[in-house]
Amino acid sequence: MKKFASLLSLLILFSLSAFAQEPTGRITGMVKDSVTNEPVVGAYVAVSRNLPDAKPEYVTTDIDGKFSFSGLAKQAVYLVKVSYLSFKDASRTVTVQDDTQDVGTFQLSEAVANLKEIKVVGQVTAVQQKGDTTQFNAAAYKTNPDATSEDLIQKMPGITVANGTVTAHGETVNRVLVDGKPFFGEDAALTLKSLPAEIVDKIEVFDKLSDQAQFTGFDDGNGQKTINIVTKADRKMGQFGKVFAGYGLDNRYQAGGNVSFFKGDQRISVIGLSNNINMQNFSSQDLIGVSGGGGGGRGGSGGGSAGNFLVGNQSGITGTNSFGLNYANKFGKKVDVTGSYFFNRTGNSNVQSMQQRFILPGDTDSTDQIYNENSRTNNTNANHRLNFRIEYNINKNNSLIVTPRLSFQDNNSASTKAGLNTLNGLRINSLDNSQRNATNAYNFNNDVLFRHSFEKKGRTLSVNLNTQLNDRNGLGNLYSKTMFFDSLGLAARGDTLDQESYTYSNGLTLGGNLIYTEPIGKNSQLQFNYGLTVSNSDSKKETYNMSFDENTYSDLDSLLSNTFDNRYVTNRAGIGYRYRKNSWSANLGLDFQNTGLYSQQLAPVNAKVDQSFTNLLPNFMLSYRSKTGTQFRTFFRSSTNQPSISQLQNVIDNSNPLALTAGNPDLKQEYRNSFNIRYSLAGAERPYNLNAMVFVTQTNNAIVNSTLIAQEPTEIVDGIILERGAKFTKPVNVDGSWNARTFLAYGKPIAPLKLNVNLTTGFNYVRSPGLINNISNYSNTYAVSQGLVVSSNVSENLDFTVSYSGNYNMVRNTIQPNLNNNYYTQGITGRVNWIFGKGFVVQSDVSNQSYRGLGEGYNRNFTLWNASIGKKFLKNNAGELKLTVFDILKQNNSITRNVTETYVQDVTNRVLTQYAMLTFSYTLRNFGKAPAPQSNRRRDFESGDMPGGGRGGRGGF
Repeated sequence: MKKFASLLSLLILFSLSAFAQEPTGRITGMVKDSVTNEPVVGAYVAVSRNLPDAKPEYVTTDIDGKFSFSGLAKQAVYLVKVSYLSFKDASRTVTVQDDTQDVGTFQLSEAVANLKEIKVVGQVTAVQQKGDTTQFNAAAYKTNPDATSEDLIQKMPGITVANGTVTAHGETVNRVLVDGKPFFGEDAALTLKSLPAEIVDKIEVFDKLSDQAQFTGFDDGNGQKTINIVTKADRKMGQFGKVFAGYGLDNRYQAGGNVSFFKGDQRISVIGLSNNINMQNFSSQDLIGVSGGGGGGRGGSGGGSAGNFLVGNQSGITGTNSFGLNYANKFGKKVDVTGSYFFNRTGNSNVQSMQQRFILPGDTDSTDQIYNENSRTNNTNANHRLNFRIEYNINKNNSLIVTPRLSFQDNNSASTKAGLNTLNGLRINSLDNSQRNATNAYNFNNDVLFRHSFEKKGRTLSVNLNTQLNDRNGLGNLYSKTMFFDSLGLAARGDTLDQESYTYSNGLTLGGNLIYTEPIGKNSQLQFNYGLTVSNSDSKKETYNMSFDENTYSDLDSLLSNTFDNRYVTNRAGIGYRYRKNSWSANLGLDFQNTGLYSQQLAPVNAKVDQSFTNLLPNFMLSYRSKTGTQFRTFFRSSTNQPSISQLQNVIDNSNPLALTAGNPDLKQEYRNSFNIRYSLAGAERPYNLNAMVFVTQTNNAIVNSTLIAQEPTEIVDGIILERGAKFTKPVNVDGSWNARTFLAYGKPIAPLKLNVNLTTGFNYVRSPGLINNISNYSNTYAVSQGLVVSSNVSENLDFTVSYSGNYNMVRNTIQPNLNNNYYTQGITGRVNWIFGKGFVVQSDVSNQSYRGLGEGYNRNFTLWNASIGKKFLKNNAGELKLTVFDILKQNNSITRNVTETYVQDVTNRVLTQYAMLTFSYTLRNFGKAPAPQSNRRRDFESGDMPGGGRGGRGGF
């Protein structure tokens, strides 16, 4: 804590010395359409000294129509000029007399010139840094006419899409907006696949603050990495989309499409998909209820949890049927509405082989335990989800935002598995079981945010109310045969389980947060906040053994049954200070938090836990933004994370009799310290762009796994015996958890070769604590990653990309150093799309994957090659007939490695094999006259041009 205080003092002194530089000022303003009086998004604004040879600086207006220039000389005269496609230019001269000189509002009127007469001269600037936002110009990246937004963004430096997960500058993208509005809820991958690249004008990458934080300007830690797609002005009116259908060998098929209807502020999009070739368009939202309650930590659930099912695509072969509808409109000048409905039904079949090599304490020559498992699963999941957002601008001082979300899930699964534990090559136990589970659940979440701005600039009051409801019911059947072997590896005895279990859980959370801000002078602002959250959750499990006398599941097993209630009450109050002048800004805050945890086990025995946690939670932010596109930002925040009810409920889960799990009612909350640094360079004057980041998270009382691997039969709970070689896992609190990441992305166009080159590099360090047979083990993983992407910028008819990614990992354990290992994974990919002649199309992608240093049988090198040839026809080449061959070389594979504090795991999964398919597709493009630019979303309610208001963390004050 003393080191942190010293660091904080140095940073504050550094910032204060920076503020004392030679006085400079800034120019701010807004651009609106003279007819609709709505903000104009993406207009180019230039500022230059009012001198004959002065060189201008450029920015574009944000989604509120605002712009700003900082670092300008005081008492100097500047020329501000605004231009936008299909509108007349506007300009003004202004003298910078104050720290912030407002140039006012530019009212643009429509130009009479035909769009075809407009010529663009000079090279397009690929990347600009606008405050906290990195803005990519789509015109700088050429794509083929059929490309999606997903194809486009993968050409941009620092952005990747892999297995359905979008990553920008080393962080997972949680939201993709379209002109500032939600599109199909928070499903990033679905949005990018649904929108064609040709309608995109700009891509903005930023950390979107919560609605309340945007209003106050104080970051509350609830921000999300976000991509905003700014559409072209001449693509805001019309219909566009694509439909397709195909059939191939082995009864492979696909059919679907998406159609959007844009009419100014009214936007309707419809999507549908049906296939059995692993095309998936669902997100983790579709399975939240089925996977159980939330909560933090890594421990408590053991391996094979639904968490592996939620990220990216599923393993195995998946058939998908889905339908979605998205709607956005503005009613009058005060109400903005966006909403979406999405239905998804998937059927997944998978065959998996897994090997776990355990890290055991003791003599390294006698503790080499390996678990091998082969399993087969079939899973069907149906999901409905609805999302709405209603923004009501009551008057100039008051606004209301209501955001309800509702989802329903039904899941049915069946699995069989055969497992074998060996110790130094001798069998110790084996498993042969089958399971069936049926689960249904719903989740409801609603936020109501009221914002009030007083007449005094910077003085605001906001109240946020949150309600969360969830309910989950499940029925499971387990039939298992377990065999145990003696010290010579010979069969000794067996055990059989035939059980049926019922699970019920529900939760209700009510929360409120009150924030008041008060300006102090021209550049400072204070914030006072108070929040109260009350969370109640109940969980019940009843397990019945087969009664052979009655031939029914009527024999209650009290050792495997449990009724558990849990309640959290959190009070949080704090104060924050914000300062901004010229190119520098700083935030400093401190919160006091008290959390009461009350848990009660009602069955099979009565037990109570009553705990109270008191914490001080500091936060600090310092940022610098230069007028030339340089940005520096450092941030520190402390936070807590509560254990979930599934981690607290002390009931045995014996779905795998060789790997029992249970909760721990004595868990404490986690305390996390997060620190990050970001540095970026981008701008019109630079032929390159650079993003560098460092993320560090340290956790006290981390919720991790404590694993007991029995060396001999051991009683873990009254009447429950853990047999030799079997393991029992429960969550515990342990200090010493660290996670550090660095990321560097460099992008540069090579104009003579018409190429874009993007280079990424990174270093990760993860220190995972855990307990193995009550002995602490720290698994330290060091990983170095390197990536290179070379993409074409030749023409729309020839599009190719070549990429390389490599990861070298070193794993070091504090016990069992003989299990330390190094492993390397590498991927080389090439893709080409060539349109030639009279509408002929050739597409091909080749991907080589290499794995080294894994377990026996898992080191592989394989190449996946897909290719197609097609012909475009009909008017404007709207139709296309294409023949595709998947996995030409018949080498497709799926291999993953997971490193934990308890074991190292290698996994292979069933994959889709070679097939050929003939597909017809039709592209719809029908755009009308470019409408007057709209706000694209109702402007965030302002609290004045002082600190706070507007877009908060994206634009500042």
